[in-house]
Amino acid sequence: MKKQVSIISFVGYHNSGKTTLLLKVIDELISRNLSVGVIKHDPKGKARIDEGKKDSALFYQKGAKEVALISPYFSAIKIRGSQNLKKIAALFNDVDIILAEGFKSDSNISKIWVESAEDQLSDLNKMNPIIALIGNDDHKFNCPLYRQDQIAEIAELIIEYVK
Repeated sequence: MKKQVSIISFVGYHNSGKTTLLLKVIDELISRNLSVGVIKHDPKGKARIDEGKKDSALFYQKGAKEVALISPYFSAIKIRGSQNLKKIAALFNDVDIILAEGFKSDSNISKIWVESAEDQLSDLNKMNPIIALIGNDDHKFNCPLYRQDQIAEIAELIIEYVK
């Protein structure tokens, strides 16, 4: 039976520093010999994989429900329709942890909120479970507070949380 891999998502508003922080945390976790999977949420549908006249794009354009691309360097799967995070996470077979970016409204996954402006903290109450807040100011929420430069501490929180 396949083990259940924990998912922790970095959430916050546009330009809050989610991707920059996530890249640093990935480096830190890998330096601790953990294998990391990442799932990016694209709620506006702007991301593009293999467009134009490439074979796999043509298969998808013709109406194939699912198209996979396997090369010596990477593999990609394109599936019609929006998929739920857990379903996509189930495809990740060889990782210790899955980090995600986005999925604010998914109440089934733990989140680390990356703060961009104090007036947006009111949204935290709607996005449980929040396990940490990344920001510069003190707050009144019942979760740890870290600064963007506390990468080792954030990685340690993640490791302890998924044990």
